[in-house]
Amino acid sequence: MFTYSAPSCATPSGGNFSFSNTPTGSYSLQTLDYTASSNGSALLEFSFYTINGNDYWHLDDVSIVDMNASSSEMLTNGDFESGNLSGWQLLCTSGCGGTQGILTNLNCHTGLYCYRDACTGSYDFLRQTFTTTMGHIYTLSFWIYTDSQPHQMAYVTIG
Repeated sequence: MFTYSAPSCATPSGGNFSFSNTPTGSYSLQTLDYTASSNGSALLEFSFYTINGNDYWHLDDVSIVDMNASSSEMLTNGDFESGNLSGWQLLCTSGCGGTQGILTNLNCHTGLYCYRDACTGSYDFLRQTFTTTMGHIYTLSFWIYTDSQPHQMAYVTIG
């Protein structure tokens, strides 16, 4: 079962996915099946880092579907179409040099809004919890890309 803890704002030590300068130039679909080990909650967390404020990560159409419950969507505002970050927590932005993640209407995969992050000098974290049922399979999918500048990193963790 997930127990909430504030992120340390340190460099992530890993994750289910890690990206360094790829995918570049256009969105790439990423998917992962996660099996819940308990009833309760799990955490989906994206962490982003860039070398300067002109390098961007782009994220859109984030989804977690409970495959055992009629394909029920588990996230709130995963497509960011509410026009704000409702359902999400944006953490550790103080070390970003004023370039933390924001909603934008530029270079979105679909719809009007997507998430863009250019945190410089440290990592910031975009996270959301979701309810789990032990043994259920949850399919995570999201679209991501970077504009291909050197020394960019992104991590995605679910669990």
